Amino acid sequence: MTPEHEERFRRIAGDYLKRPGGDYAELLRRGDVSSPEGVDPERWRAEIRAKARADKIRVFTIRSGDRAIAGLRRTVPKDQELVVLSDALKRSEVLGDVAERARQLGHEIVHWVAHDQESIAACERCQARIYVRLGVDRPVVDGEALDRVCTG
Repeated sequence: MTPEHEERFRRIAGDYLKRPGGDYAELLRRGDVSSPEGVDPERWRAEIRAKARADKIRVFTIRSGDRAIAGLRRTVPKDQELVVLSDALKRSEVLGDVAERARQLGHEIVHWVAHDQESIAACERCQARIYVRLGVDRPVVDGEALDRVCTG
């Protein structure tokens, strides 16, 4: 991975893990957030909903096993629906294609972390990394999971 992409990967991963503004701030910044390991998911959901209610922001929360997930309820103007859906489809296609390239080398890419137009992932077995930046003419794709066989 190039030094520039490695630095972005570290910063995105660090922000995701440290959540400097807390879970609610991450929800507002990213649009979705999951509960940290070891917290009571029902209490976490209640806290997120209470903060959102106080700010008059519409959110949804769901329980997923021993974790919880919260997301912003967004209303997309009718004239922007196609653009938003197209962007989401493009992101999904690019990340799917990149994950498949990594799988062909034996990597197990399960979760992506998104930050604006950037996404990162790591192999569940060997921790080989992937960095993707969209929003440019040609997506930027980098990482050792795309050019090395999984060692895990």
